[in-house]
Amino acid sequence: MYYLLFPYISLFTILVLALYRLFFHPLHNYPGPVLAALTDWYEAGGLVAEIERLHKLHGPVIRIGPNTLHFNYRQAYHDIYTYGSTLVKDQEFYSGVAAHAPQGSFGFSKGLLQPLFSRKIVMSLEYTIQQQIDKLLAVFNNNYNSSSTAVSMAVAYRALTTDIITSYCFAELSNILESPGGLSHPILQGLQKFIKKLWFQRHFPLVINFFLSIPQTLILWLLPEFEGHLKMKIGFERQVDSLIDNPATLSMAEHETVFYHLLEPKDQERPSRASLLDEAYTLISAGSDTIGNTCHVGTFYALKYPSIHQKLKEELEEVWVDEDRPMSYTTLEKLPYLTAFIKEVLRFSIGVIHPLPRMVGQSTPEIGGLKIPAGTTVKMSTMFLHMNPDVFPDPYTFNPDRWLVEDINEMMFNLAPFSKGPRMCLAWCELYLIFGNIFRRLDLKLHVTEDTIDDFAVDKCGDYFVPRWEKEYRVFARS
Repeated sequence: MYYLLFPYISLFTILVLALYRLFFHPLHNYPGPVLAALTDWYEAGGLVAEIERLHKLHGPVIRIGPNTLHFNYRQAYHDIYTYGSTLVKDQEFYSGVAAHAPQGSFGFSKGLLQPLFSRKIVMSLEYTIQQQIDKLLAVFNNNYNSSSTAVSMAVAYRALTTDIITSYCFAELSNILESPGGLSHPILQGLQKFIKKLWFQRHFPLVINFFLSIPQTLILWLLPEFEGHLKMKIGFERQVDSLIDNPATLSMAEHETVFYHLLEPKDQERPSRASLLDEAYTLISAGSDTIGNTCHVGTFYALKYPSIHQKLKEELEEVWVDEDRPMSYTTLEKLPYLTAFIKEVLRFSIGVIHPLPRMVGQSTPEIGGLKIPAGTTVKMSTMFLHMNPDVFPDPYTFNPDRWLVEDINEMMFNLAPFSKGPRMCLAWCELYLIFGNIFRRLDLKLHVTEDTIDDFAVDKCGDYFVPRWEKEYRVFARS
């Protein structure tokens, strides 16, 4: 008999919770959609374009979840991410996003990794990065040298950056650029399919955990589109197991690698096999996609605007007389226009577009001038920082010249393409070498079709944690 009361009790509980969240919750005075005040599911599927619309309607602080605030001014961003030592990561969010690699460094701070991205260690990678760039140039000259063979730059750059980051991790390449299948390598397919499924696993991590626990043959029968993902996972397992069994091979590599330090940590216990596998997945996914996306955006604008392309070529030709001899990173980073171009690309490509949540602590001071209740989730997308007209006038215009003024301190302080983490040294090195070689040693032509993107604006972008654009573009190398 009592079970007949269960639906009424459930309905009453839901009603009481809804009334509390709407009228009595500590955040009830902050503006935002009613649905967002009632349920965290308002965020499902990505959010940034909707957040932009809400800020236009309601102002600089909005409620986008029962216990979540989003901000749209730079002081709040820096209070959360730059100075926010009293805030902690929202573990529920990060556990969902990293459900495929729960023991990787994405969801927590791993001090062991930070020194591995120092300038000194990154400089030792220069020869390896240059080798992979040379392969990409050869691929263009041999296979994509006419309009009929134009290739997606999004795919080409992710092939390059994946080969670079696998070398950095393992001293062993994924060899996508030299694979018989060309740029349709299973690793690339696996990474892109994983990104498209990211919001599903964010909200249903238990489903991902289930699939990871069942036999691989059953996974392929249920979800055949995950074949590339599984091949990538098997490849990581093979590489990690080989390094665990023969760690001496790492000491013979031509440069220090991430896994050399992870397998021989100083004053720390060596990570488990599971942690090493998850770390491989985390580093290679992040290291290939973020830099690949940045190069993808930058090359488009250089080809779209001939004046930008010409300035880059002239500056590079002046210092790089013999294009067949490599140009060093330390020389390239001194070039003012190339540097301005890279900074503008980093601003425009955004990096991680989805706002990263932090939890307010008992000792957290004001955020953006507001005293926020402890336990509240606060966040701000980097997109709003990079598109702030008070810092970057006419922010939706791609303009490298904005970085050539005398004082750029405020703009640099508000440039955070990969949040405020320690891994920018590797990113800068890759970007200088990639763009320097591309614009000095190749003559690329934009192949315009009706499916070619005309602008990398946020309204043309999907929020898959990182940006995903509705359209892309193709290019070929003119001889």
